[in-house]
Amino acid sequence: MRSQARKAFYSQANAEALGGFIEKPFRKAIPSQASASLPPVGGYHTTRTEHFNFEEIVSCRSAYTRVSGSEGDGHWSVLTTAVLEGLNILEVITADRVVAQISADYPEDGGLPRISLAGSHFENLRIAGFEALPSSMPTSVLLQPKRGEDASQSQLTLPIFQETGREQADRLIGAAKDEGRDAFRWIVERFEWMTSQRTPREDGCVLCSLVDGVDQRVPGRAFGHVVEIPDFGRIFLGEVLVTPSTVQLSMIRAELGCAITAQVSGGNGSVGGRMVPP
Repeated sequence: MRSQARKAFYSQANAEALGGFIEKPFRKAIPSQASASLPPVGGYHTTRTEHFNFEEIVSCRSAYTRVSGSEGDGHWSVLTTAVLEGLNILEVITADRVVAQISADYPEDGGLPRISLAGSHFENLRIAGFEALPSSMPTSVLLQPKRGEDASQSQLTLPIFQETGREQADRLIGAAKDEGRDAFRWIVERFEWMTSQRTPREDGCVLCSLVDGVDQRVPGRAFGHVVEIPDFGRIFLGEVLVTPSTVQLSMIRAELGCAITAQVSGGNGSVGGRMVPP
């Protein structure tokens, strides 16, 4: 009976342009802006926010998201897009435009999905007034997979995400250790797990980034996609979190640790899906 059952695809797609929470000097959630979610059956939804300003701490000129899921010829396609325009976080992080975009094609035979992060980018990203100039984004293997005779070589798979994450973590940890200061011990503690030879299924997830580094002219200290600014906090750019069933992208994540303690995330999206019966 199972072999004759018509398979159903359960879609998952979420997008939020901006959100987070404040811990100090008051405790308050930053309302999520332009949030959109996809029903399990698929469909299409878009939403927009204009002129958002939260307590003069974080603001944006506009934000919009879209999510979609549909059945194609032998596959299901899921797409999520989050766009943030005129971002300003405490006058330190600014950007004209931040785009997070993930698409995934899930074959009806239950094989591995084809993932694409094409379209994700920053426009005029500045940190404390300096152009951040994220490096490797135009040529990142996560944005433009290498193409070969084997079609699988042009697809983003868990091993590619894992290899990229391990290489980036090695560089992050090496740079932090070269500093020889306890102040950057947190980088080792945060990313050391990604340098192991464990499989994604053993760890449950893989963490990597679209960004290999930023222009070191920015104040503070940059380690790969991570920037730490004294008396402000930590900034994480283009982070991709991958599990066997989902891909999540956060283009900007800020952990503020100054007079204002907060967590802020901008340009966020995730996709997933599952054929049933498997």
